[in-house]
Amino acid sequence: MHPVPAPYLQETVAWAQQTFAVSLPPGNISYEQLEEMLGRRLEYLISNDFQQFIFLLYRIDVAEKKVKLILEAAAATGLDPYRPIAALIIERQLQKIASREAFRQDHLPDDEERW
Repeated sequence: MHPVPAPYLQETVAWAQQTFAVSLPPGNISYEQLEEMLGRRLEYLISNDFQQFIFLLYRIDVAEKKVKLILEAAAATGLDPYRPIAALIIERQLQKIASREAFRQDHLPDDEERW
């Protein structure tokens, strides 16, 4: 994983708290802490509310194929799939934030270049 800009990570933490209805300790949360917390929440959803898990994956726009590969690998190796799926979700959200930032038109020098 490459370094994540702190504002992007904190926006992702806030998004995860709202989207997955979890609470985190106050202060700055590391990527690893977010991944661990989200992994635990995914474990609960997969075990107790699989429909909600699928709905969230669809809403977040995580590649279904990647999730299936993780689940298949977990079944073959006996390892938990939760943190790898959490990492996929976090990475997708970070991509969305970076994309929004890249396409913001506030950076243009004058109104003539805006659409």
